[in-house]
Amino acid sequence: MLKRLIFLLIILLINPQAGLGQSRHALEKKRQQLSQQIHRIGEQLKQTQTTEKNALEIYRMRREKINYQQKLIENLQKELQQINRKIREKNDSLQQLNKDLALLKEKYAEAVRKAYKISGKEKILFFVLSADNFQQAVRRVRYIREYADYLKRQARDIEYKQKEIQAIRRKLTAQKHRKQNMLTRLADEKKQMLKEQQKQEQLIASLRKKKSYYLKQIRRKQREAQRIDRQIRKLIAREIARRNKARGKKGRNEFALTPAGKALAKSFAANKGRLPWPVKHGYVSRRFGVQPHPVFRNVKITNSGIYITTPPHEKVYSVFDGEVMMIQVIPGANTAVHIRHGNYISIYLNLENVQVHQGQKIRKGQYIGQVAKDPSTGTYILKFKIYKNLHKLNPLLWLARK
Repeated sequence: MLKRLIFLLIILLINPQAGLGQSRHALEKKRQQLSQQIHRIGEQLKQTQTTEKNALEIYRMRREKINYQQKLIENLQKELQQINRKIREKNDSLQQLNKDLALLKEKYAEAVRKAYKISGKEKILFFVLSADNFQQAVRRVRYIREYADYLKRQARDIEYKQKEIQAIRRKLTAQKHRKQNMLTRLADEKKQMLKEQQKQEQLIASLRKKKSYYLKQIRRKQREAQRIDRQIRKLIAREIARRNKARGKKGRNEFALTPAGKALAKSFAANKGRLPWPVKHGYVSRRFGVQPHPVFRNVKITNSGIYITTPPHEKVYSVFDGEVMMIQVIPGANTAVHIRHGNYISIYLNLENVQVHQGQKIRKGQYIGQVAKDPSTGTYILKFKIYKNLHKLNPLLWLARK
């Protein structure tokens, strides 16, 4: 660790702009990612007509869009700070270069004045011939040549400094132009976010007016989610018992693993926090565990996995090597694919166009299907779960951080 810090310090001392350049690249990349995510959610909102049935999902989508807009504004402000720092640095450099140029011109003018005193063929000849001896005459000739070379170097230095100043001025102009564009973009993003916030406030007001209706809807969906969880647990327990029996083992609570199964489970566990996301585009609209409802704060929502809201028909991929343990058709939740990784199971709910079959060996990143449309809300949500035997795990602790 100490060696790495020393190496980094040396790099920064050699090139102090290295860290700054990387920071600018990182900020620009993040700005592009945030802009793309805002655009995607905006397109989803355009394509999804607000109704009583999907109003809560619309609220979540708009909340996420506002969240990304806030992050984008913060990112733009950081970029603006960086531009201002660059402008200050360029102004400081320009000021120093102008001082250096003035000093060079002053020295050059003085040198020219001295040279003028002995300029002209007759004066130069007289200066050489008036030497006391031959050696002094040779030294005077050498002096005249060296002085002429010195004047040429001074002139070149002045020309170089002037070009350097012009280059700095061009960069300064570019930075100021970039700053103006950034200020305009920042103002536009703030206006857009304000519009979204106003729409959100109107939606919240309409939701609260029909609180009893939406509370019934929330409770109904929670009961449905609990029913699906019980069904999943029952199916996993049945599969554990079946596989254990085939190996001459007993028990319904955990898999009796083969050496290969143990190695796969160990590899899966070693990748905690580094697993790839099951979709390339989307955002987490509901998190794992018990949380207060975003609108009705006294209502608690329980999730056994995470909900990832995606663009229409987003492709879904396996997060790790494994085997398709089962394909489950769930009324009201389309198809669920269960992939077993030793004694770990990743579950992908609400799929269509499933491209795998039970018993199939799967590689990490393999395409398994598409996110289906929720018929009641018109949205596309992948419900992603991870189990260890019969125990639910928080998928966000296992997936790589975005």
